[in-house]
Amino acid sequence: MADHDLFVLMEMTPHLGFNLIADGVQVVGSREIVAAGQAAPFEAGLLAISPLRSLLVNYESMVTAPGGSERPWEHPHAPAVTRFLSRFLGSDDERVTVINADGVDHCPVRDVPGRYWPMFIYVSGGDEFSNGTSDPRAMHRIVARLRQPDGCPWDRKQTHQSLRKSMIDEVYEIVDAIDSGDAAHLAEELGDMVLLIVMQAQIAHEAGEFSIEDVYRGIATKIVGRHPHVFGDATVDSDADLSGIWSEAKAKEKAETGERGGKDVDGEPFSMPALERAARVLRKHPVVAGDDTPELLRLVSEIVASGDDPEAVLRQQLREHVIRDL
Repeated sequence: MADHDLFVLMEMTPHLGFNLIADGVQVVGSREIVAAGQAAPFEAGLLAISPLRSLLVNYESMVTAPGGSERPWEHPHAPAVTRFLSRFLGSDDERVTVINADGVDHCPVRDVPGRYWPMFIYVSGGDEFSNGTSDPRAMHRIVARLRQPDGCPWDRKQTHQSLRKSMIDEVYEIVDAIDSGDAAHLAEELGDMVLLIVMQAQIAHEAGEFSIEDVYRGIATKIVGRHPHVFGDATVDSDADLSGIWSEAKAKEKAETGERGGKDVDGEPFSMPALERAARVLRKHPVVAGDDTPELLRLVSEIVASGDDPEAVLRQQLREHVIRDL
């Protein structure tokens, strides 16, 4: 932002009813927003802009000249506009104008050729919870508030371990919602899972283990790294190519981070429900007739060998048992 534009900005702020410095207003140039977004589209523009504080965007030289074709307020990187401010410089009737977004085409200085008119867009800040609850950061603030000393007693006493069963149950409820075909129910259940994920991250943050930003950064880095055919210059012509790229990326991750826990000797997650785990393992390691395999494992093996899913078989038999007992 040019020095003279900053000077103009300091003069304009009384028209908004705040003090630029005392109220902690964020000031950013449009060129910064565009350049940061182009340089790192998956890093939220690399600009630490808070939705809780008012924001002024200076459109700098993107505003070429009144009557020009550039409409910076319609740029895809532009923030949601509350008010435009422009100052007309270079004539005896120099003045500051505050207009609404829908009135920008009727700005009194727009049709004066050859004049310089720095323009700023003002975006009001919001309070901690009412400013756009659809913004993912709102959930972070809500959970952090619940965990404060004067927050909710139940939320404050939760730990990684205490939320373990709830997370497992929530996955099953999500699957039920998917199977039901009820989109509204699915959205609700996914929201419940988001709450548990953010809660786990908040607990970790308070313990100095990691933050929700680490969670986002880790998964974004992993997914971008596993898709060089999308985010890089690799090419994919077949499923075999895709499988090879995926395997190579996972091997690279393992070399960089080392082997992490979670899977047992059979290659399946250790905490997976035993029946589902047995079905997967027995497809790769079937029971040999005549050995001393335990009876339960042998029974599951027979179901798998017949082509059925032991989970589905037991689930249906359990439902029939309860119906008969009613």
